Amino acid sequence: MSKNYSPIKAAAICSFTGHKLQVTHQVNDRIQELCCVKCGKQMTTNIYGNIVPLSDQYSRINRALNDLAVKKNRRELGIYS
Repeated sequence: MSKNYSPIKAAAICSFTGHKLQVTHQVNDRIQELCCVKCGKQMTTNIYGNIVPLSDQYSRINRALNDLAVKKNRRELGIYS
């Protein structure tokens, strides 16, 4: 998509053709944060695997889950800090 589209036009295009989502952050093995390449809308997967809009609440949950995943990986690798 051309960079000349306004966000309103991009959102209108996504409403007709659907979002083209790209993974922006892998929170853990099940949860991902996604962003639409066309309109820039941010989404995430919830605990059921559904794609939902990324709200402040989901952002905080994802941050906490990421911290837990990092601690778990460090413990499994024997890296203590």
